[in-house]
Amino acid sequence: MALTLASPLAAQSQAGAQGDALGGFQLDLGAPQEVVAGETFKADAEYLSKHGKPDAAPFVVVVPLAGDGSYQSRIVQTPQTGLVKFVFSTEGGGLIEAVTFSELSLPMADDEEPRLNYLMEIMSALVVPGLVEGKADASRTNTRKVEIGGKTAVEIFGTYTDADYGKIHWRLLGLPNAEAEAGVVALAQIAEEAVPITSPDDFPASLSGRLLESFSFE
Repeated sequence: MALTLASPLAAQSQAGAQGDALGGFQLDLGAPQEVVAGETFKADAEYLSKHGKPDAAPFVVVVPLAGDGSYQSRIVQTPQTGLVKFVFSTEGGGLIEAVTFSELSLPMADDEEPRLNYLMEIMSALVVPGLVEGKADASRTNTRKVEIGGKTAVEIFGTYTDADYGKIHWRLLGLPNAEAEAGVVALAQIAEEAVPITSPDDFPASLSGRLLESFSFE
């Protein structure tokens, strides 16, 4: 199994401290209707080949856009690592969320359950330690199987403290492809000051959660 994970959260350009840069913005997790439009992004075969990843799994997502302009959605097609990165921020540069998609190669199996269990073991043993290493107050809260866009995925989540953005909730998702060895891994990083996560049940209502719920393999 091969698995490539994006690097931890990279600092974004900001006008000042996180709170000042957010300008009072806080996502209302109970009001998904605030997102009135979305931009479809396709990491198709042409895109992947152009970026030197011809063997990666093609996929498509819908990026949430703010109808009232309260936040900005940015697509980074050339992240330092990974296939593509989506950043949500305020006009002042305050970080709301970021989610990066990277490559996953998982051997095929006759049954889905053993394949998911193997993916869970590998992510826990090899990916999470590198993700939380060197992070202040780093923790791994739980590991579980979840439904993402109608597909079963492996989810591991936890928190750490970032010097610029404060408490960050991280959500690592392994999305296996039922039709091929090539799948994807998604790493979402959510600033609690902007998105008041109180439990894992809040993840789907976050901006990265809404993006991930739209995910499908091409």
